[in-house]
Amino acid sequence: MIQTYKGIRLELIKRNYKGCAARRFTLGGTNQNVWIPCKHLEADGTIKSGEDIDYVFRKAQRQLEIAGYTDPIPGIKRKSSDKKV
Repeated sequence: MIQTYKGIRLELIKRNYKGCAARRFTLGGTNQNVWIPCKHLEADGTIKSGEDIDYVFRKAQRQLEIAGYTDPIPGIKRKSSDKKV
């Protein structure tokens, strides 16, 4: 199942999450991933409407850069990874 959150493409990794507190999602179709707590997810793994999970991605800044998300994302990333010398 593919879904987006603030322009970030998320795909649920299929496995048995019975009894788990979080589910794992890949970022942008790459092998980079983040864990999203189940309290923000529906039973089928979709993000609940109106949920604010910016903190999950703020902790995963490096994974976002490796996955190709180099532009600023409001509430998550302030600046791009392009370093000017």
